[in-house]
Amino acid sequence: MKKFFLISALILFSGLTQAQICPVVITHVVNGNQVQYYGSCSSNPSGWSWFFNGGSPLTSSQQNTVVNYSAPGQYITALSVYGGPNSCSASLSNKNDTVVILPTGIDNNVADVFSMTVISSSHPTLEIINNKMQKVKITLQDLNGQLIETVFEGELNQGKNSLSMQTFNLPAGVYLISLSKEDGVVSKRVLIQ
Repeated sequence: MKKFFLISALILFSGLTQAQICPVVITHVVNGNQVQYYGSCSSNPSGWSWFFNGGSPLTSSQQNTVVNYSAPGQYITALSVYGGPNSCSASLSNKNDTVVILPTGIDNNVADVFSMTVISSSHPTLEIINNKMQKVKITLQDLNGQLIETVFEGELNQGKNSLSMQTFNLPAGVYLISLSKEDGVVSKRVLIQ
């Protein structure tokens, strides 16, 4: 009888799964005071739990979500995942992220047919949507308008264009990206971390 009880207990115990630590990755794209957040986890969790300090909405249960911030500043975001085939533990499977919202008075679109989004990081990426092929010049300047370097000069194709910047020699801080084209200039602030 003891042998049967011990075998039954081992079978029952081995069928239970322990909560796991699941790797969580947060990425974000800042556009003015709006941020698109993307959550990813290779463990295929069944639930997502976001908290956006100072954001609207304050929380979300979606994997990817858009959040608005009413004022410039530095905001902390937290994401926890849970469940799924690997039994992710929300208290163990989480990640924090910090986003910086800059004053948006300088951001603009020219003639509603052209836009430039700057993804701030240690290697900023410019995403440019262009309604036609045209010659452009993209420069990086300090906040006083002093030219630091010409990032790109040439023709941009119609549609979406992406350009990564190498910023190894620049100190961390806020800079201006200016794009001159046939019918105007678009300027955005970029945070180099």
